[in-house]
Amino acid sequence: MSERQKITEQHRRRRAVVYVRQSTMAQVERNHESRARQYALRERAVELGGLRGR
Repeated sequence: MSERQKITEQHRRRRAVVYVRQSTMAQVERNHESRARQYALRERAVELGGLRGR
């Protein structure tokens, strides 16, 4: 069963939140890989129907 098949309409009706936190502005500026992963996580949630592209 694929990931998309596991996610039901009931799941899609629920609100999804992606919380991203960096401790300091320096971490945000220097840790490009972490930031890219965090944005990718958000995009994946959008793909799976959990977020509405906000």
